[in-house]
Amino acid sequence: MKSIIIAIYCCTIFPIVAIAQPKQKAQAAFLAELNKIISNSKEQHWAYKGVMTIDSAFAINKKDELSVTVRYTEDTDVVIARMTAPIKRKMRVAYDLYLILEYNDNYVSAYETAKNSTYLKELEKTNYFHIGVPLYEGYKQQEKLQKLLDNLLKYYKN
Repeated sequence: MKSIIIAIYCCTIFPIVAIAQPKQKAQAAFLAELNKIISNSKEQHWAYKGVMTIDSAFAINKKDELSVTVRYTEDTDVVIARMTAPIKRKMRVAYDLYLILEYNDNYVSAYETAKNSTYLKELEKTNYFHIGVPLYEGYKQQEKLQKLLDNLLKYYKN
């Protein structure tokens, strides 16, 4: 009887573990590339002025939401900006002056603080999730990021 229970347990748990590891690797590779881009970028979004620092690097939480928080300091004024969006929704990597995750609808929540405040207030819903200025030739980096995104999205059902 014990061997039957162990066999059933192994048949149900091992496939879940086998799927989870590639998904985690895909997430890690995608997040590493996003964080590499923003760490080497002087700005994430054209609407903000000052020196950008990263408060919270790109991450995917347990609710499968992608988020990043940055801080802009100009003289003595500080503004914090945060973007969040579901990773499960259909999107593509776009490139203009910035690398952007472009969603099919307004799934991206943009938050901002007043100057020198820590209270984040939702500013808008949009379909653009700004990543940052590309490190090298933008189109090549766009292609690389798109491949990493495609690899990640196959683990999510839209």
